[in-house]
Amino acid sequence: MDQWATVLFIDESRFSLNIDSRRTFIWREPETRYLPSNVREIDHYGGGGLMVWAGIMLDGRTPLHVFERGTATGVRYRDEILEPYVRLFRGAVGPEFILMDDNARLFWSTNF
Repeated sequence: MDQWATVLFIDESRFSLNIDSRRTFIWREPETRYLPSNVREIDHYGGGGLMVWAGIMLDGRTPLHVFERGTATGVRYRDEILEPYVRLFRGAVGPEFILMDDNARLFWSTNF
């Protein structure tokens, strides 16, 4: 239990606000791809979506973070996630702190 108490698991998910997630699966007969009943008009420019992030530990959790507009770049991730949330948990746990970011490669800075 003591070892698991030092691990912060974090992950993010993107949610589409449009019914078109660009992954439509249909069952159709062979050679009927372009029949009007199998063609669906989609909106490539509307709807949008949002990216959310959160973390959990044995004895706590982070607040749910919603990325406002745009994509989650490395700079935004550092400024909106690592600095305000992860750094806080690391400070509370101490040098035994382990960050598990959905199977991402290990990265950590001694200056963090």
